[in-house]
Amino acid sequence: MNFKCKALLAFNTLFIIFTNAQQLKNGNFSEKVDGISINYTVKGNGPVMFVGHPNSGKIGYELTLQPLEKQFTMVYYDSRGTGKSAVPKKIEDYSLEKSVVEIEELRKKLNTDKIWFFAHSDQSGIAMLYSLEHPNHVEGMILTGTSLIAAPEEVYNRKKESENKRIKESEWFSQVVKDWDYMYTNKTEKAPDGRDLSEAPLKWWCYDEETSKKVIPIMKEISKAGRRKPVNGLMPQPEKGLEYYYNQQKKFSQIKTKTLILNGKADTNNLPEFAEQLHKTLPNSKLVFIEKAGHFPWVEDESQSFAEIEKWLEETKL
Repeated sequence: MNFKCKALLAFNTLFIIFTNAQQLKNGNFSEKVDGISINYTVKGNGPVMFVGHPNSGKIGYELTLQPLEKQFTMVYYDSRGTGKSAVPKKIEDYSLEKSVVEIEELRKKLNTDKIWFFAHSDQSGIAMLYSLEHPNHVEGMILTGTSLIAAPEEVYNRKKESENKRIKESEWFSQVVKDWDYMYTNKTEKAPDGRDLSEAPLKWWCYDEETSKKVIPIMKEISKAGRRKPVNGLMPQPEKGLEYYYNQQKKFSQIKTKTLILNGKADTNNLPEFAEQLHKTLPNSKLVFIEKAGHFPWVEDESQSFAEIEKWLEETKL
C-alpha cells in the first residue's frame, strides 16, 4: 500500500472515530420525520437514549429522568400527535408500525448508529418492536411498567383479576376502586361526603396515597402539554393494535438486546407474574421489582429505582 493510500485510510479512520464521538447538541428541535413534524429535546452527554410515549409525549420524562442525563444524551421526543409534534393526516398513521418507523427515521436524522431506550408502559412495547425489526441499532433497553400482555379477548378479565387481587391486599386501593366506580356510575367527581374523587383514576396506577402525590403533578403537566390528539375527530381503536402486538410478542424471544425490566411490585396493570413472563421471554434481561411502587417506579421510589438502574449499567459495563 503506497503512502497516499495509507494516509487516506488513516484520515478516514480518524474521521469515523471523531464523528461517532461527537455529542448531539443540547436544545429543543423539530425534524420532519415520516412526513410529520416531530419535536424533541436533547439533554445530557454520553450514548444516545430515546424517550417518548405514543399517548403522552415527552414532558413527563423530561421532568423525572434528569439522573440519566449524567450518563446519556437523552433524546426526549413528542411522538406524532402529542405535545408540540404535528398531528398525522390519517388515523392509520397512529399504528404501532408507524411508531417504529418514527423512531428509525429520527435515529437516521440524528445520524446515530446505536440507541438506547428508556421506555415506559406502551412505549416499552414499541421499543421491543423496534428491537425486533432493527436489532443492530439498539444497544440496550430500560423497560418499566410492562409485561407480556394477555390475548386480546382476555385483556379485560386479566385487568379485573389484577384489580381484585390488589383490593384484597390494600385497603387504600380498595377505596380508590370504590371512588372510581362511584364517579363512573354517578357521573360526578364528588363523593356523598364531599370528597374530591377526580384523582381516583390516577391513583389506581399507584402504590399508595404518598406515591400518588408524586405522580399526579407529573400527569397534570402531561395533560397541559397535550396528549395524543384526534385525527378529523377520530382516535385510533385499540383492538387492531392490540391484536397486532399480541402476535408480534410471540417473537420477543428473538430479542437479544440487553434489557432491564424495572417494575413496581404493585403495578395493577402488570402484576409480577406477568413481568416474570416477559423476563423469561427476553433472553438477555434482568428483572427488578420496586416494592413500594405501582406503574411509575422511578417516580414513586426515585432513590431505589435509579440505584437499580445504576447497578445494572455497571453490570452491563456501559
